[in-house]
Amino acid sequence: MKTVSYSPFNRFFRYILFVGLQLSFTTVSQTTDITTETSSYPWNIYKNVSLSTVEIIKINGYAAETHHVITEDGYILELHRISSSKSGQKPTKNFPVFFHHAFLSSSAGWVLGGANTSLSMQLADDGYDVWLANSRGNTYSRKHVSLNYKQKAYWNFSLHEIGTYDLPAAFDHILMKTNASQLHYIGYSMGTTVFYIMASERPEYQSKIRSQISLAPVAYFSHTRSPIKYIAPYAKMMNIAYQRISNGMVMPQTTMKMIFASTVCGGKMTQKLICQRGIIFFISGSDPQYFNTKLIPLIMGHYPSGTSSMVPEHFAQIKLKDVFGRYDYGPVTNLERYNSTEPPAYDLTSIRVPITLMYGKNDLVADVQDVMRLKSQLPRLMDAVMIDNPYCNHVDFLWSLKVNEHVNDPIKETLRKTDDVNWKYSGPNPPKLKDVLDIGGNVSDGSIGSSGYVNISSSAANVGVNGIVDANANGNVSIDDGGHFNVSNSAGDDVGNSSNVDFGSGGATSGGDVPSDLDYFAKNLRRIIADAMPKSMDRDDDAAVFEREQALQETLLADAIEFVRSVQKKYGPALDWKKSSTSATHHRNAEQVVASPKDAPAR
Repeated sequence: MKTVSYSPFNRFFRYILFVGLQLSFTTVSQTTDITTETSSYPWNIYKNVSLSTVEIIKINGYAAETHHVITEDGYILELHRISSSKSGQKPTKNFPVFFHHAFLSSSAGWVLGGANTSLSMQLADDGYDVWLANSRGNTYSRKHVSLNYKQKAYWNFSLHEIGTYDLPAAFDHILMKTNASQLHYIGYSMGTTVFYIMASERPEYQSKIRSQISLAPVAYFSHTRSPIKYIAPYAKMMNIAYQRISNGMVMPQTTMKMIFASTVCGGKMTQKLICQRGIIFFISGSDPQYFNTKLIPLIMGHYPSGTSSMVPEHFAQIKLKDVFGRYDYGPVTNLERYNSTEPPAYDLTSIRVPITLMYGKNDLVADVQDVMRLKSQLPRLMDAVMIDNPYCNHVDFLWSLKVNEHVNDPIKETLRKTDDVNWKYSGPNPPKLKDVLDIGGNVSDGSIGSSGYVNISSSAANVGVNGIVDANANGNVSIDDGGHFNVSNSAGDDVGNSSNVDFGSGGATSGGDVPSDLDYFAKNLRRIIADAMPKSMDRDDDAAVFEREQALQETLLADAIEFVRSVQKKYGPALDWKKSSTSATHHRNAEQVVASPKDAPAR
C-alpha cells in the first residue's frame, strides 16, 4: 500500500476537521437557519437540513400539497404544490407555474431560501398556482408501478426519459387539477435541458406551455469551465461501475451526507473553506460578493438527491460529441432504437414555445458562448438576459443575496406580461450589446471532428493524465498514463454491457474494480482547480485574491479528499445503506396529502 505523508499544516488541518466534527455533536451551532426561528439546541441544524420540501413550505406559513403522478412507463413522480398565498388567498392568475430543478437536485432547491428570497413562494403570494417537480429517481420520486428502486431495471433511464415521460405526465396532471389550458415553465440548469428535449420530441405539448424561462440554460458544453468536464471521458466507465455496485443509482441523499451538511458545513470555518470554496464555488464558479453563505448547510443537506448513472453519462456524451442529442447506447442498440448507429440530435429549431434565457458571466457550467449557441437556434426567443453581476455563478440563480433584484423581479415582470390572456408572442426583443459581448478566457479541450471523435492531448488544457484521452463515436475510452485504461466494445457489443475494464500502473486493482472519483480528483487536483478559477473582472486586487484562493483550495481539497476517504471507510457503508433503504418511503404516505401551516411539525 502506498504511504502518504502530510505536511505539518495538512496534519493540523485534518486535526481541526476532526475536532470540529466532534464538537458539532456536543455544542450549539452558531449558524442560523433562515427558514425557521426555532431555538438552538445541539441537533438544530441537523433537523433543519433534513426537513422535507413540504415541511419547509409549511414552516414558512404556506399550505402545501403532495401529488403523485404516474408516467407512461410506470414511474411514480411526486409533485409539490403551493396552492395559496401566505395569507390563504387562492390563486388569481390565469395560468399555473411549473418549476423544474437542476441535476441531482429536487423540489427543495426552490424553497430553501425561505419566503424572502424563494421565487416559488413569492409567486404564490402574487396569486400564481405553484407546482414543483421531482424527476424520477430522486429522493421524492423513487416509486414505480412494478419495479423496486433497488432493481437495475428501475435505473434504466437518461435525460431523454425525464423529458419525454416525466414532463408530459406532470403537465397533464397539473392542467387537469387546475382546469387551465396552459402553464408557465421555469427551469433551472437540467430543468432547461429536459424541457428542450420534451419540446423537440413531444411537439404536441408545446401548445400547453404559455411561456418558458430558462435559468442557467444547458444544451451544450463546448466551452464549460466547470471541473465536471474532466469527468466526461470517465462517464462511461463510471456508469459501468455504478451498474455493478448499485444497479445504476448514483449519489442518493444519505444520512452520512446530512451529517456532513449539519457539522462540517455548519461550522463557521469549515463551512467557508470546505463547503463554499471547496465544493460549491469549485463546481459552479466563485461569487465573493453575493452568494448567500447562510444557506450552505441547507443546500448541502438536500443535495445531491440521487439519479441514474445514465443521466451524467448522457450529459458527458453531449460534451464529448458536441451535439445535443439522444443517449448513445452503442452502435448495435442505436441501430435497433434509432435505425442509425449514431443517436439523432434534438431539433431545437422546432421549438415554438416563447422562451426567455437568463445566464451569468461567471457560470462555469453554462458558459456564455454555449448559451449564445443555444440562443441562435431558438426560433421564438423572447429575451436573453445576462445577470447584472460579473461574478454570477451557476447557483446564484437560486441562492444569491441579490436574487430578488437580479433574477426574481425580472421573472415576475415576464410572467406578468405573458399571463395576460390577450398576450401573444410578437417576436424577439431587440438584441442588447451585453448579449453579444466577446467573453474571453475560455478553454478549448482539443478538436471535435465530424465523426464525433474527441482528442484531448497533453499539449492542451487536458484531463491531466500526462497522456491522451480519446472518446470516439464507437464508445471507446482509452487513457494512456504509463499504463492503459480501456472501456471498449468488441465489434457488435454495446457499451452498457461491456465488461472490459483494464488498468495499467496508474490504475486500480484487478478483478473489475474501478478507480473512484476521489482518486481521479486527487490525481488531477491542481489542474482542475486552476481551470475552474474565475478570471478577474473588475477590482484591481481580484487576480491576487484568486491566486491565493487557488493555492488554498489545493491544500484544503487534498486534505478533504483524504478526510472523506477515512470517514467513508469507517462509517459510510452502514449509514448509506440504512438511508437508501428507507428514503424511498420517507415522505410519502398517501396519494395526495393536503397540509396547512397549522399542521407544521413542532420544533
